[in-house]
Amino acid sequence: MGSRLAAPRALALAVVTFLSLTAAAAAAPQAAAPGVTLSGRLYHSVTLKPIADAVVLVEGTKLEGKSKADGTYSIAGVPPGDHHLVVVAPGFVAARADVTVGNAPATLDVAVDPELHYAEVVSVSPDARSQFDAYQPTTVLSGQDLAKQLQNGLGATLANQPGVAERSFGPGPSRPVIRGLDGDRVLILEDGQRVGDLSSQSGDHGVTVNPASASTIEVVRGPATLLYGSNAIGGLVNIISDTIPTKPVSGTHGGATFDFGSAATDAGAAADLLVGNAKWAMHASGSGRRSGDVSTPEGDVENTQSRAGFGSVGVAYTGARSYFGGSYGYDDTKYGIPFVEEGNIQLTPRRHMFGLRAGADELTGPFQSYRVLFGYRHYRHDELEGEEVGTQFENDTADVNVQAKHRAVGRLSGTIGGSYLNRAFGAIGEEALAPPVDENATALFAYEELTWPHVTVQFGGRINWASFSPEGGLPSRDFTDGSASVGLLYRPAAANDKLTIAVSLARAARNPALEELYFFGVHPGNFAFEIGNPNLDSETAFGVDASLRWRAPRFSGEVSYFRNQIDDYVFRNPLTEAEFEDRFPGEDSEGFPVVEFVAADSVLQGIEAHADAEIVTGLFAEVGFDLVRGELRGSGDALPKMPPTRVRGGVRYQRGALQVGGEVVAAAKQDRTFGAETPTDGYNLLKLFASYSFGSGQRVNTITARLDNATNELYRNHLSLIKDYVPEMGRNFKLVYSVKF
Repeated sequence: MGSRLAAPRALALAVVTFLSLTAAAAAAPQAAAPGVTLSGRLYHSVTLKPIADAVVLVEGTKLEGKSKADGTYSIAGVPPGDHHLVVVAPGFVAARADVTVGNAPATLDVAVDPELHYAEVVSVSPDARSQFDAYQPTTVLSGQDLAKQLQNGLGATLANQPGVAERSFGPGPSRPVIRGLDGDRVLILEDGQRVGDLSSQSGDHGVTVNPASASTIEVVRGPATLLYGSNAIGGLVNIISDTIPTKPVSGTHGGATFDFGSAATDAGAAADLLVGNAKWAMHASGSGRRSGDVSTPEGDVENTQSRAGFGSVGVAYTGARSYFGGSYGYDDTKYGIPFVEEGNIQLTPRRHMFGLRAGADELTGPFQSYRVLFGYRHYRHDELEGEEVGTQFENDTADVNVQAKHRAVGRLSGTIGGSYLNRAFGAIGEEALAPPVDENATALFAYEELTWPHVTVQFGGRINWASFSPEGGLPSRDFTDGSASVGLLYRPAAANDKLTIAVSLARAARNPALEELYFFGVHPGNFAFEIGNPNLDSETAFGVDASLRWRAPRFSGEVSYFRNQIDDYVFRNPLTEAEFEDRFPGEDSEGFPVVEFVAADSVLQGIEAHADAEIVTGLFAEVGFDLVRGELRGSGDALPKMPPTRVRGGVRYQRGALQVGGEVVAAAKQDRTFGAETPTDGYNLLKLFASYSFGSGQRVNTITARLDNATNELYRNHLSLIKDYVPEMGRNFKLVYSVKF
C-alpha cells in the first residue's frame, strides 16, 4: 500500500523555514550590554556548604553565570537598577533574591534550600520553568527517581504518579491515562514531537518508546491544548532524550543503563554517547529489551512475551546563541496479545523517524528567540495470527512547529507560534476498520505573560483547523476550533518564595479522532464491534485547576483541585443485539459486544495531593492521594473506565548517595462502572527499594534494587482490558544499574 503522505512538500516547507530562520539568527548582530559585575557565593541553607554548578540568572535579561566548586559566581554586564536574582541548582529549591546594582561592582551571597519535591519542567510553557512556578500540576521523573519507577512500558513506569493510571492489555501495550482521560485526549511526545504511533487508537497498541532510554519523563496534568493542540485536552507526556543537541558540547559524555526483572524474566539495556568540539555535537543512542511471559499469583500468562530494539543518531551545530541539527532513528518491537484469537496474536510495530531542530537566542529586532521543530514518522505494524499477517497498518505523519518569543514590552512577554500536521492512515486485512484516511491540521497560537515581583498572569489563545479525507465514499469532515486560557501565579511576599498559589482557567477543544468518525467492524483489540459516527462534533471543555504549593528545607507539598466540564464528550456506548440487527441488518458482530461512538455532556473532577517531609536528618516520609470522578451530566451515570481512588505512603532513609525505603499504594474498590464494565476490588501493594550512587572523576555509577508487589498480592487493574481474565504481575525483583560519564 503506497503512502499518500505529502512528505516531500511538508519536508521542503520545513527545510526552507529551518534554513531561513537559521540564516537570520547567524546574521543578526548581538549587542553587548554595558554594566557592572555582580558576584557572590551560594551555600546550602542547612549545612552551609558551597553549592557548585548552579545557574544564576538576572530575571528579565539573558545575563547568567555559573557557580564554581567553592560556590562563588560572577555575572558581568549587569545594568544599574533593581533586579531579581534567580538561582537554579539540581536538588535545590529555585532561590530568588532582590539586589540593587549601582555604578560599582555589587556582591550578594545567597542561601539555597534543599529540594524535596520540585524540579524544572520544559513541557508546560514555551520556556523551561520550575514545577513550583507552573500554572498546572506536573510530574518529573529523572535519575534515581526514574530508576525507582522504571518498568518495561511507559504506562507502567508512570502508573503510580499523581493523577496518572495505566491502561494495559498485558505488559506490551501499556499507555498512561491522565485524570481518567485516555486515547486521543492524552498526547505522547518525544523531545517535544509526536511519537506517531497508533497507541491512542486501540487497547492492544502500545507506545513505541523505551523508558530506560529517557533522561527525563515529564507529565502535564490537565489541558495543554494552547501549545500542543487538541490531542492534549487531557494532558501530555514528554519523553526527553535530547536526540538533537541544542547546547555546545566539549569532549565525550554518555551513559548506559541495564535492568533485569524476575517476574517476566526480562532484561533491557540502553546507552548513549554525546561527542562535541564546542561547535559541532553528535548524540548516538541505542537500546534493547526482551521479556518472557508474565508471572502472576495465578501462574504465567501465555503470549505476553516481548522484544524491542531502538537506535538513533543526531548531529547539530551548536553556537553560543543558536543551533541547528537533524536526527534519524529506528525502532522495531514485537509483543504478544493474550486471549485474543485464542492467544495467538502478536504485533510488530516499526518506526523510521526523521527530525530537524533549530533555534536561536539574543536576537535583535522584534523577536529575541525562536525555535523550529520538524518531525517525520514512518510507522508500520503487522498483526500476526501465528506466522501469518492478518492485518497491516500504516501511519505516516509529518509535523512542523514554530515558536518565536517576542521582545518584552514593559511587563509583557510572550511567544507566538504555529504548527502543521499531515497524516496518512491506512489498513489492509481482517481488522481494517476504516478506509485510508488523510488528516491535516494547522494551528496558530499566542502565549503571553504579565510579570510582577510576586504575581504573574498568563493568557493566550489557539485556533486549530483540522480536516479528514477518507476514501471509500465516506464523508469528509472539517473542523475549526478555538482554545484559550488564563492563569494566575501568586507568590506572597511574606512567604519568601516558599508558597505559590496557582489557578488556571481553560477553554479547550478537541475534534473527533479518526477512529471515532470512521471505524466500523469487529475490533478484537478492544473486545468490541465498533461503530464510528462521521457526524460527531468537536468536544468543548471548560476547565479549572487550582493548586497550593509550599516548600521549606524540611517540608514541601502540593494540593490540587480540578474540574473539567466537557460538552459533546465522545465515548463508546453499548448497543443491544436487537438495536444492532435493526440498524445494521446482515452484519455479524461475531459474538463481540457492539459499541457506538456517541457524544454527551460530561464532567470530570478530582483532587491530587503530594507531600514530602524530612522527619529527622536523613529520614523522609512521603504521602500522596488522587481521586477522579467522571460522570454524564444528564444522567449522573459514571463515565467508562474511571481509575479508582488511591493513597500512597512511603518512607526512605537517605545518607549521601544511599537511599533505602519502601512505599505502599492502596487503591479503593471501583464499583462506579458504565454499561457491561465490571467492578474491581481494592488492593494494597508494597514496594521496597534501595539505591546507591558512587564514582570517581567524571563517572557516576548508580545501582537500584527493587522488590515490586513484595507480598505477591493478587490484584486487578481496573483499566486493564483483560482484568476479567487474569490478574496483574506478581512479586517482581528489579535490578537497575546505570553509569554516566
